[in-house]
Amino acid sequence: MKLLLVEDNLENAKMVIRILQTAGYTVTHTVTGLEGMALARRGVFDGILLDFDLPDIDGSQIGLSLRRVLPNIPIIAVTAHADRVNRNKAKLFGFNAFVPKPFTDDELLGVLEALVRPASNSVT
Repeated sequence: MKLLLVEDNLENAKMVIRILQTAGYTVTHTVTGLEGMALARRGVFDGILLDFDLPDIDGSQIGLSLRRVLPNIPIIAVTAHADRVNRNKAKLFGFNAFVPKPFTDDELLGVLEALVRPASNSVT
């Protein structure tokens, strides 16, 4: 299954990619939100993992924008901003799940296993 990871912290990205690849996922990674949005809109992904704190655009805004055009792809917030405000924002903006940093391998994989299915997306 193919996942898009939008994460600007390279150490965090390396860790997430290692976890996902070990579990059998194919991962495309980008560090900016605008590039992530462009890839999501033209790529075929089974799920999207978004950091909220990106250098160019707020990840929650990316999720909101992508939810409108990719209604069937699971979008998962993966962020250190785990307060109630950001959890509510993720829910309101159409994210399917919220994984606060730091997390364990099992926590991340459990969310993905529950949400991500092959060919779950349709670009409209």
